[in-house]
Amino acid sequence: MKYFKYSGLRARRSGMMMASACLLIIIAASQSVMSQEGSLRETPSSQAEPKTSIDLNWALQQTLQKNAALKTYPYHLRISDAEILQAGQRPLPTLGLNIENVLGGGDYSDTEQAEFTLTLGQTIELGGKRGSRIAVATAAMQQQQSEYELTRLDVLAETSRRYYQLLRIQLLQRWIDKRTQSEQQALDVIQQRASAGAAKQADVSKMKLRLSRSKAQATQLEGLLALAKGELAAMWLENPNFAMAIGDLLSLPPIPDTTHIRESVAKIVDKSPLFVRQQALHRLADAEVQLARANGRVNLDVGVGVRHLEKSGDQALVFDLSMPIPISNPNRGRIAVAEANRELSFEQMEISRNQLQLSLLSIQQTLRNHHQYAGLTASELLPQARQLLADVEAGYRRGLYTVLQWVDAQAELFALERELIETHALMYQQLLELERITGQTFSDTQQGNVL
Repeated sequence: MKYFKYSGLRARRSGMMMASACLLIIIAASQSVMSQEGSLRETPSSQAEPKTSIDLNWALQQTLQKNAALKTYPYHLRISDAEILQAGQRPLPTLGLNIENVLGGGDYSDTEQAEFTLTLGQTIELGGKRGSRIAVATAAMQQQQSEYELTRLDVLAETSRRYYQLLRIQLLQRWIDKRTQSEQQALDVIQQRASAGAAKQADVSKMKLRLSRSKAQATQLEGLLALAKGELAAMWLENPNFAMAIGDLLSLPPIPDTTHIRESVAKIVDKSPLFVRQQALHRLADAEVQLARANGRVNLDVGVGVRHLEKSGDQALVFDLSMPIPISNPNRGRIAVAEANRELSFEQMEISRNQLQLSLLSIQQTLRNHHQYAGLTASELLPQARQLLADVEAGYRRGLYTVLQWVDAQAELFALERELIETHALMYQQLLELERITGQTFSDTQQGNVL
C-alpha cells in the first residue's frame, strides 16, 4: 500500500508491515463461510462493469484500497515524519553586532570613540534534550501507527460484519420463499377441501392471511437486501454493482478450545491490537517524562566575536559564556504532569488488559453457547419439526387435524429455521469479534448447509 512507501521509514516500519499483512490474513481467513460454488479472484477493472457475485476476499480488498478512513493515514504519516525531522533540529547559531560609545556627549558625541563588536553565538543544549524530543516524536509516530493498524482492523471487521449481514438477508430470502411455497401448497389443499365441503371458508381465509403476511415479509426483505448491499459497498465508497454475495452462512464454524483459551489468555491479550495500542500510549507517556526532565536542565550559551576600536584602529577577540543559575528546576511542574500522565497510562494499560481478558472469555463462552444451540437445533429440533409438519399435513388430508394445527406445525418449523439462521449469524459475528480482539484466526474450514 502507498501508506508504507514513504522514504526513510522502511527500517522503522518493517515490524508494522508484517503486522499489517497478518491482520489482513486474519480477517480474510474468516471467509470460512464461502460456499462450494467458488469465489471470484479477479479485481474489477471498472466500477461500470457489474459483477454477478462477490466474495469476502474481494470486498476486503476493495475496502483496503478505497475506504475513506484508511485514505487519510498517509497524510498522518507525513505529519509524523515532519515532527521527527523538527524534533532533531538543533538551535540555530546567532549573529550579533554591538556598537558602543557613540552619539553621546563630549568625547563620545561622534563615532571616534566607538567600539564595534561582531559576535557569533551558539546555544548548546544540555541534558539530552534533542534526543528526548526525537524519542517523543518517534513514540508518537509509533502510537499513530498502532492507531492505524487498529483502525484498519476495525474497518476490515466492519466490512466482514456487513458482508455477513448481506449473507443473512440472502438466506432469509430463501427461507421466506420456501415458507411462501409451503403455505401456497397448503392453501391449495385447503381450497380443494373447502370446495368439496370438507373445510370451512374461514380456514381458507386464515391460510390466505398467513400467505399474504409471508409475501409482505418477502417484500420487506427485498428492501433490506438493497440496503445491505448499499451499506457494504459504502465501505469502499461506491454504489453496489453486484447482484449477490457468495457464502454459506449455515456452515458451522469450529470453536476455539476453551482450555487453550483459558491457559493462554494472558499471552493472547498481550499480542492483541487493542493492547498493543495501549502499550504504545504508555511508551509515548514515558518518553514525554524523559523530555520534561531534559527540559529542566539549563542550556549553555557560548559565543566568540571580533571587537574593533575606532579610536586606535585595533581589533580584539571577545568570548562569551553564559548559562542560567539552576537555583530550582524551572520545569518541575511539567515533569509532575508528565509523570502523572505516565502513571495514568500504566493504570489504563492494566485496566485494558483485564477488560480484554474478561471480554475474551465472555465472547468465547457466548460463541460456544450459540454453537451448541445451533448444533442441537440442526440435529434434533429441525428433524422433529419436519416430522411434526408431515404428520399433521397427512392427518389434515384425512380429516384428523384442523387448519389451526397445520398452521401451528408450519409456524414451528419456520420459527426454528429462522432461529437457526439468526444463531449462525450471531456465531459469525462473535467469531469475528474474537478474531478482532486477539488478532488470531480460529476458523478455516467449510461445512455444508444444514437446512
